[in-house]
Amino acid sequence: MAKHEVFSRTFLTSIFLGIGGFLYGYDSGIITPSLALRSFNQYFGNPDPSLRGAIVSIYQAGAWFGSASVGLTSDRFGRRKAILFGCIWGVVGGAIMAGAAHVAMLVLGRLLVGFAVGTITGVAPVYAAEIAKTHERARLTAVNQMMVAWGFFIALWTGVGEGKWNNPNQWRLGFAIQGVPALLLAAGVLFLNESPRWLLLKGRTEEAEIAFRNYHYSHAEDDEWCRSEFALMQANIAEEVRTQHQLSWGHLLKTPAFRRRLFVGSFVWAAAMLAGISFVQYFQTAIYATLQYNESQQLLISGLYGTVGPIACIASLFFVDRVPRKAILVSSSALLSLCFLIITVIAAVFPAQPGMPTNAAAQRGLIACIFAVSANYSALLGPMTWIIPPEVFTTELRAKANAIVQVIHYSISLIITQCSPIALAAVGWKYYIMFIATNALCAVVFFVAYPETKGKSLEEIADIFGDVDTVHTCDIETVKEKATVKTDEYRRSRESLA
Repeated sequence: MAKHEVFSRTFLTSIFLGIGGFLYGYDSGIITPSLALRSFNQYFGNPDPSLRGAIVSIYQAGAWFGSASVGLTSDRFGRRKAILFGCIWGVVGGAIMAGAAHVAMLVLGRLLVGFAVGTITGVAPVYAAEIAKTHERARLTAVNQMMVAWGFFIALWTGVGEGKWNNPNQWRLGFAIQGVPALLLAAGVLFLNESPRWLLLKGRTEEAEIAFRNYHYSHAEDDEWCRSEFALMQANIAEEVRTQHQLSWGHLLKTPAFRRRLFVGSFVWAAAMLAGISFVQYFQTAIYATLQYNESQQLLISGLYGTVGPIACIASLFFVDRVPRKAILVSSSALLSLCFLIITVIAAVFPAQPGMPTNAAAQRGLIACIFAVSANYSALLGPMTWIIPPEVFTTELRAKANAIVQVIHYSISLIITQCSPIALAAVGWKYYIMFIATNALCAVVFFVAYPETKGKSLEEIADIFGDVDTVHTCDIETVKEKATVKTDEYRRSRESLA
């Protein structure tokens, strides 16, 4: 059997693919300090809450369109080329934002960058899940959340640096940096091996076997494991193609088992957006402003906030493959509900009003709870959003279904980001009550309706949903033996032709 390596080729590949997650985190984060800079607000005519919401949410609209395109580009051209397609728009969008002469250019740039992120994040977790061994799949896909957190960290501290740079164009620097990770990912992704599962789906067996071995073969003792695992994968995908070939988008809704898969994959992202994390990320400086902190203090606290996520995400890599998925989901949502309850009580009992004395201890307590929200999300619920959707769908459906999942993700995020500044201005702390309720509800749904997928291969997970007869429902050793014989015959015929 192949050895368990901490820094396996697949793990290092997932780190590189995580540049897409970094881009997501950076693009999401850089707007936060920008909205706190006087130079930015003066240049764009001091946008009101509605326009501020639009500047933020247009990014989610772009991501919506990007993720919607993934089901077509990823299935037709492959995982790598779909990522490259997204990267191109990331570079263009970043350049337009950096050179924005008016709000329309800024909004267009945000739209294109969002399209890029929606495309990349719709493909990269699928790619990572398809190349991973069962025991490391959660860790490989959770890398995306870690990279998102690092992107957000760099963005917020870039904002701190911009705040200390006495220049009327200080806000352009952060926008210009957006193109760098997109360029790096575009330059390197075509040097990676394509997903073996996608290649098998397209009937390119020889390329698939080479790609599989390039990812998993390190020592002579790996040979038997690679032979049997590849043969088993080949047999399972052949069964999928036989039973599910040429499935349309409509089949995801018509078939009960597919609907259940879609619910499981989609609800985890809906729960993440309704957790309040995007609201906190984008509008934390507005929250700090209500606590009467000045611009410099707002930027500094947001920078410290951005430090929490990467630390929590790194910690999650050590347990995410060991703890049941369901336990993580239920505990995370329950704790998030508790955090927002405390935030609401503090904000209600100790309101910060202009010109009035404030309770310093209450301010620090509220900020600590906001930091706790970030730590909880980054270590628990956040990684699950990248792990669960790619693993619950079959190879035939994975790209299409994940596209729908990401559309739902960005649709909810768009609504939250557009409405939050308006709601915060209108009702203040009462807006937080919504997140108490949504997180509590999500904890109940996770407990009642979610299956456990920890420790199961992508093919074995099909047994949970019962929508395809996988080879795992038969005598597994017999199937491996038969499939390995077929693989040996294929290899001998290939050698004779050579």
